[in-house]
Amino acid sequence: MSPLGYTDYASWAVIPKETPPAVWQNGWAIDVFLVDSASELKGRSGKQLDKKEQTARLQGRMLEDGLTAIGPVYAPLYRADAKGDDLARAFLIYLRKHNHGRALVIAADTPLPDALLAEIELEPDLMERFGGFYRIGKNPESLTLIEDPAQSAEVYCPVHLVESGNCVKDIPTIRDNGFSLLSPDSAVGESAAMFSEWLHANASPMAEPLGDLEEVEIVDIRRPGDTDERREKKSDRN
Repeated sequence: MSPLGYTDYASWAVIPKETPPAVWQNGWAIDVFLVDSASELKGRSGKQLDKKEQTARLQGRMLEDGLTAIGPVYAPLYRADAKGDDLARAFLIYLRKHNHGRALVIAADTPLPDALLAEIELEPDLMERFGGFYRIGKNPESLTLIEDPAQSAEVYCPVHLVESGNCVKDIPTIRDNGFSLLSPDSAVGESAAMFSEWLHANASPMAEPLGDLEEVEIVDIRRPGDTDERREKKSDRN
């Protein structure tokens, strides 16, 4: 299977139809980056892959229904044999093209690879607006969240979440017609509201970035006495 291109919306199981407002436009808001096991693509034929992709999109929408209590949801498709590389690239594209300074949380029902988690540490200023992990599943407390058993999720969380015990939040799910849904008592809205309150009280939204090229003022440099009138007379003589 060829690598997925995450600038293409077709490479996402879930992605907002319209770009949410940047933080420098509307102030603090929160995104959800969802790593869903159903979005893992594998199959021996095109027909199998198409079916898997269709299921991934349906399952993604089911989880999106509950997670939108936090904010817009971004759930990339990814190849089973390139999970780390695909998720890291998807996360980087999300940060560069879609995030626009908004706060975010990562929700997952599958172990998160090192390549993805490394981007949290590498991205400037991300830690301040990172709201931790939402571990989702029928028995979320039993889920191994970090692929590397030697690492703890707390390594990737800001201090205030670690100290308050809110680095990892367990979100139970229920099954309905073969799909997972957030349990009605999951309380994701309440935890998101607490994070939003913390952001407004403790964090400053980033300013709108400058463009790649600075505006350059073009100055017409002339010798003394070189006026427009003199140039016109010279032009008439010629």
